Amino acid sequence: MNLSSIKISANFVLWIIASLVTAIFIYRLLFFSSDSFVFFLINDSLSILLLLVLTAYLIKTLAQKKPHPSALVLNIGIICAFIFLVIMFAENILNIQFQNISAKLVQQGMFENLLNTFYGLMFLGISSYWFASLKELYFYKQYRRKNTYFITMSVFIALSSISNLLFSATEYEFIYNTFLIISIILISFNALKISWIAFISKKEKISLLILSIIISALFILNLINNGKTDFNGTILMNYSPTIYQFFNLILLYGGIYFVVLFFTTLFHIPTAEAYDRKANEVSSLQYFSKLITQVLDIEELSETITDITTKVSSADAAWIVIKENGDRKILANRNIALVDADLINRFLLESGICENITETKICSLQKFGNKSQLSEKFGSIAISPLRSYNEIKGYLIAARKNELIFYDEDKTAINTFSDYASVAIENSLLLEQSIEKERLEKELDVAREIQKKILPAKDPEFEHLSITSVFIPAFEVGGDYYDFFEISNNKFGFIIADVSGKGISAAFIMAEVKGIFSSLSRMIESPRDILIKANEILQQTLNKKNFVSALYGIIDFENEIVRFARAGHCPALLVRGNSVETFKPSGIGLGLTNQDLFSNHLEEIKIDLKQNDTLVFYTDGITEAKNKEFEDFGERRFAEILIEYSNESVNKIANEVIKDVTLFSRNHSQYDDITLVILKWHKKNNIDGVKEWQNSTPQLKTKVL
Repeated sequence: MNLSSIKISANFVLWIIASLVTAIFIYRLLFFSSDSFVFFLINDSLSILLLLVLTAYLIKTLAQKKPHPSALVLNIGIICAFIFLVIMFAENILNIQFQNISAKLVQQGMFENLLNTFYGLMFLGISSYWFASLKELYFYKQYRRKNTYFITMSVFIALSSISNLLFSATEYEFIYNTFLIISIILISFNALKISWIAFISKKEKISLLILSIIISALFILNLINNGKTDFNGTILMNYSPTIYQFFNLILLYGGIYFVVLFFTTLFHIPTAEAYDRKANEVSSLQYFSKLITQVLDIEELSETITDITTKVSSADAAWIVIKENGDRKILANRNIALVDADLINRFLLESGICENITETKICSLQKFGNKSQLSEKFGSIAISPLRSYNEIKGYLIAARKNELIFYDEDKTAINTFSDYASVAIENSLLLEQSIEKERLEKELDVAREIQKKILPAKDPEFEHLSITSVFIPAFEVGGDYYDFFEISNNKFGFIIADVSGKGISAAFIMAEVKGIFSSLSRMIESPRDILIKANEILQQTLNKKNFVSALYGIIDFENEIVRFARAGHCPALLVRGNSVETFKPSGIGLGLTNQDLFSNHLEEIKIDLKQNDTLVFYTDGITEAKNKEFEDFGERRFAEILIEYSNESVNKIANEVIKDVTLFSRNHSQYDDITLVILKWHKKNNIDGVKEWQNSTPQLKTKVL
């Protein structure tokens, strides 16, 4: 049955209840002057039907809500106190407004009949709620539902109530008396069925002990003051003899039940503390079984561990010591100052008292020399190792004040609990590592996407200039950057740069650098001026930890020259014939210094291009690549490869360089990002010149400007 059908069913029952209440009011208004047996028979039939429907509805509602027994007892007590006040003071209050109200209610005028009906229906509803509540208490925590006893009692209560109308004060009164006696016996027998008292805490039992005295007294007083000749009994008898009898039997049931409850609770109190402790141990272990699979934040988990430790061991304080990077870190110190916990830790762990422990150990603080420095007087300590893969990751420590000591059962409980706590903490730490790894992977995914958009998708193609580029990041995302700019039909710009740092921060700086040079290359044609302007912009955005080394150049196709400036970047190499010239004009990295100092130290150079001149721009990932002996690949090896393959295509040269660097550093992880940009000028085909370069002796030249 779904929830919507339950709501419809409940609304339908409430409609029936409202209809029956209305029918009773109308019937009694139409026939209030009649005192015949037929009047009471119809009136009681309607009341019994209302009682059955209302009781069934309340039983179903309580079963769905599943209230705690203590809450049910409290509700019963409140209503019982209200009825006591009504029975004791209703007559006096009504006599203030209506003289001789008792006689008027017996004479049954129209107003008196309405008052009588309302009064009777109120007691009918209260009786129904009490019965439903006592039924819920009867079956609470019963592993074997003994329906037969309760149903039999309910049937005889109903028979006794109906027989009060049919047989009371007649020659068949013995039938009424028989049903009444059997009902009392069954009520007494069922009142002994109180199994739920063992499942509540000691605190609740003490409260229940007090409540049961008060409630049982109220039930008995209400029963005594509800005789047929009393004001309240007279009104109920005039409304419905059946409801009167049912109300009295429920009062009797309540009185006996709460007297039994008082003595049952009294006998359970001596063992309540032991039961609470065992219940705490079981619930704590169940809770930690869930934590092992669900795993919480380490801080929250530690707070939970120390909180439950104090409960299962009846400790006054608890805390956790975790080994972290060769040091000890205190977590979740509960009911103890951090300074006190640190002092006790030093005594336990540095004095050797608890060295190499494998299970919970109980220690006394009598020999603790700094005991007087503690803000509170702790006397006994239980320390349990938190192990993971046969390694002690920390300790769970519980403490009791004064000279109260831990016993063997405390040791067993803490030992078992620390095993579960060890697994939970280990899972939590692994989860943190997993989350951090996942976060870094997502960060790197973002950085990769940024870098894909930053670096050129392909190398540009020109009639008189061959270009190739290679980028190999050392990590998932590198800090190297290169780009090409078409300035005009006759001019072509290029840049190679190295951003300090790695990961997503370097990727964002690269994106900023790309935007800066893309914009400046359209407005400024001087490499030196572009770098000066770029430094001015980056100096405002970069923090002191970041900088950018860069080399920016422009090739003039018409005049066959290349001009470039270097801001702290690796030198530019010119391969001409069988020699390599190194150009290293002065310059400071972008974002490192103020504008005046930067511009004063920045130089721009010009090179006239000749046939088959090869310009090589790179980052230090090539020259600083290391082998297993930690030797650098170096500039000489790099130059030798460039000379050896100088007559090959730019793609061939780049492939040979990368191959040699890879073989050189195959036994060592890549030290830094590798970026290589090669430009080869070939405006005219001069075969004689090529042959002349091939037969000459290789030379290595360095030109520092």
